Amino acid sequence: MFRLAGWGRSLARAARLWPLALLLLWIALALPADGYGGQARIDLVLRQAIGGDGFRLVAWEAQALVGEARDLIAGPATGLSAAAQHDLVVTYFDAIAAIGRLEAQIERIYADPKQADPGAAAAPLQAELDRLRGEQARRRPAVEQILSRQVTTILAEEGLTTLGLVWPPVSFQFAESPNYLIVSPRHRIAVEKGIYLDPTLSVARMEQIERQVEAGLGVSALVEGTGGFSSYPTMIVEYAGLEWVISTIAHEWVHTYLAFRPLGWRYYDSGAMRTINETVASIVGDEVGRRVVERFYPEKAAPASWPQPRSLRPDPAAKPEFSFGVFMRETRLTVDKMLAAGKIEEAEAYMEARRRELAEHGYFLRRLNQAYFAFHGSYAVGPAATDPIGGKLRLLRRQAGSLAEFVRIVSRFTTAADLDAALGQATEPERPPRAAAGYALLQASPGPGFASLSAR
Repeated sequence: MFRLAGWGRSLARAARLWPLALLLLWIALALPADGYGGQARIDLVLRQAIGGDGFRLVAWEAQALVGEARDLIAGPATGLSAAAQHDLVVTYFDAIAAIGRLEAQIERIYADPKQADPGAAAAPLQAELDRLRGEQARRRPAVEQILSRQVTTILAEEGLTTLGLVWPPVSFQFAESPNYLIVSPRHRIAVEKGIYLDPTLSVARMEQIERQVEAGLGVSALVEGTGGFSSYPTMIVEYAGLEWVISTIAHEWVHTYLAFRPLGWRYYDSGAMRTINETVASIVGDEVGRRVVERFYPEKAAPASWPQPRSLRPDPAAKPEFSFGVFMRETRLTVDKMLAAGKIEEAEAYMEARRRELAEHGYFLRRLNQAYFAFHGSYAVGPAATDPIGGKLRLLRRQAGSLAEFVRIVSRFTTAADLDAALGQATEPERPPRAAAGYALLQASPGPGFASLSAR
């Protein structure tokens, strides 16, 4: 009896203490730490910083698929002549530019301290903006269908087909693409973590998330806008020009195509594999985009240029002799050297000074840090890129001859070493082009499929 009573008292004490134990555990996890901790701690800090502002992919997919089914039945572009299709798309993109100008004018009115009643002053502009947005909403389904068909036409002509069909079908919707939280260590430039966020976040909320993540994990963080999202249908942001949008449609289609192939399966294996995936999509997207514009909108054709991120808004007064690309490449190379020497604080001060210098030339970046270069350096074709992968892939593209052969070769890559192997074999004169990928790539074991989530 005494022994049973003793056990009962022990259990009672334990029952009283377990809430205290849970509280102590929570405090231990919530305390800030220098640098990265365990994975559970990293996830906890990120969840606390993001709160309810994560991107809700399932909800977007549901409404997008309903819209796709509706448009497939209704056929909003059916019956339009080639000339009518051309004019509708051009009108749509002219309206995008007009909407952007109106939004900028309204923002300036509200920012002007001399305006006693900014609401009244902006009312006529707001009415015109609302009218244009209503017209865009009516045009949008037909424009989406027209551009999808035109990109499909060029993909088929380039031989980017599966059993004679462009698969998966080209499908996209104009939408607010999600924001993206990039987390990089401070001592080196690398995407250690990336999380998609609500596309409607205010700048103030973005900065709050960045500060909380940096304080909690001792890292470099950045919330950046994206130009596309490889869901299915793909999200495309309608803030840029015609060629950029068409190239982005093709770029994101490449990700859906690679999702069925070894290269796409290995997207998250390493930073190098992410860079290969993104650079391949950029090379193919830019080439297909130019062909679509040259075929269907020849008056809009212009020399290819690297698209600037959404956060970069060059001022018309920017000096023409200044080269953003050269400036950013110099900055990245210098930062790499400083970080390699362990000069973290000096590198961060240097990047801030360079950001201010950019503003003097009319280029405005909200933040320039390790996370910025980690994100934009993943595309080995832009000003922030210093990775040799870009040059190697462009060389392979030239050696492959056709775009379809290039994609066939790279789609079988399972490691970054496969790129060097393909280049070496492609330069052997006795080997025919179709053997360029090498027999080792034919034996690559398939990995799990995934829905590519990329930010262009």
